[in-house]
Amino acid sequence: MAHFIEEGAYFESPPRLTVAPSSSQAGDTPWTELKIEYQARKRPVLLHREDNAKEFAEDKQEAIEELQHAALAKKHSALISRLEDTRQLIVFEIDSEGATEDCWEMVDNLEGWIAREWKGLIYVAGEGFYDADLKPLCKLAG
Repeated sequence: MAHFIEEGAYFESPPRLTVAPSSSQAGDTPWTELKIEYQARKRPVLLHREDNAKEFAEDKQEAIEELQHAALAKKHSALISRLEDTRQLIVFEIDSEGATEDCWEMVDNLEGWIAREWKGLIYVAGEGFYDADLKPLCKLAG
């Protein structure tokens, strides 16, 4: 993932990436947080990775409930089944007002790359679900 970000040439200077736990501390433990510092005085982009089903069960249920409340559950039963089978969650934390256009381009491409590499989907709370090409699978808002 770090290689994808660095090779993407989204920024004038290469971003500073910090992985936790660091590879020297992690052993066989996968990363849980990735910090992308892309520009001085800008809030970094944070990625939080969770693979403990108990830890992200509430987030998964929230996504399913959004489909149900929008009366889309029957129409998108395959999507609900996919959500129920989810084994890990990656949450992007972004300064939606202060992020630069280059940052948003990197985030969009990184979301798509993660969805392709890990056969996942993208969920934007209150907005909808997207495939790896950022094409809507299900829109929640008009």
